[in-house]
Amino acid sequence: MPKTNLPSLKAIIADFPDITFVEDDEFYWSALTQTVYYDANEVSSTSGTYRLLHELGHALCQHQSYGSGVQLLKLETQAWSKAQEVAKQYDICIDENQIESCLDSYRDWLHLRSTCPTCQAIAVENTPDQYHCFNCFQKWKVPKDQRRRHYRLKLVRST
Repeated sequence: MPKTNLPSLKAIIADFPDITFVEDDEFYWSALTQTVYYDANEVSSTSGTYRLLHELGHALCQHQSYGSGVQLLKLETQAWSKAQEVAKQYDICIDENQIESCLDSYRDWLHLRSTCPTCQAIAVENTPDQYHCFNCFQKWKVPKDQRRRHYRLKLVRST
């Protein structure tokens, strides 16, 4: 039976000396600075520990960037898988429901981005920030960053 005691932030940092950890307002991995950022107010909670291990998963997988929404979802899945491996070191098990809930947020984000603003059909991603609908031929742009507000900017419609 897994322990209910969570590893401390200090213990995790000590166990991964090659990874830089920095306090921030949110949890995320920066490939640019090779840093795991964490929310100090949440990191000692169960969900905060899971999120920290997830961001550590990105670091250990050496995730750099993604070229499409589908690639981002793949990286997120890999990071959760790595987080589950790391969690075993601490004799804890990350709740599958929490993982699926987090992945669902990316699936929902991907679905919103790919839904045509004109006819509501699901479209294809041409570039990381542009989609094209095969049903009505509408094209639109979306933000590249998944943390930014969701919008779909229609481009001139080709016929």
